[in-house]
Amino acid sequence: MTPDRYALARLPDRSPAWLHSYPAHLSRTWTLASGESLFVRPVRHDDGELEETFVRALSRESRYQRMLSGGTKVTPEWIDSMTHIDYHRHMAFAVTTMSDGVEQFVGVGRYVVDAVKSSAEVALVLADAWQGQGLGRRLLETLLEHAESAGIREALGTVLATNVAMLGLVRSMGFTVSPEPGDATVRRISRQLTTVRATVSAQPH
Repeated sequence: MTPDRYALARLPDRSPAWLHSYPAHLSRTWTLASGESLFVRPVRHDDGELEETFVRALSRESRYQRMLSGGTKVTPEWIDSMTHIDYHRHMAFAVTTMSDGVEQFVGVGRYVVDAVKSSAEVALVLADAWQGQGLGRRLLETLLEHAESAGIREALGTVLATNVAMLGLVRSMGFTVSPEPGDATVRRISRQLTTVRATVSAQPH
């Protein structure tokens, strides 16, 4: 893992309260087969502009697969809900690159915890130009690794039945794929997690 150098560079003179719980230590660098480096870090509360730019640049198909709805509006409230996370019940990682000195999202993965069931709903999306390079697997592995360390016992998700690539990926990673009762357009995915590092969940968030 590497320090969150982008986060540190953007720190204001007086840090906002949420930065005290920002898990910068979870940041890391990925090196692709091409030699290009990507940065992976937890989403920040001030990532609204990056998140909105990323989502609006997705193709209609990618956006539909992510939101499972063609009618979801990218409103300021929706962007806030995607970036103002607590790093405990709601965790998200962004995969970023630098273009002309400007950070850009190329992928985002997240999970939201159901504390009653000790499970987490996972979801991820990659920018169209970055699909097919193995980033989906690495991002999902990162999500599952963190969920395990937080004591989550099961990862769940909803995938469109037509999203063959994602269904193939999750099957190869040990997920069970089953029909969604009453909705033939989607599939439910699930995988039991090993929570051997659950003590991490006791750390302050």
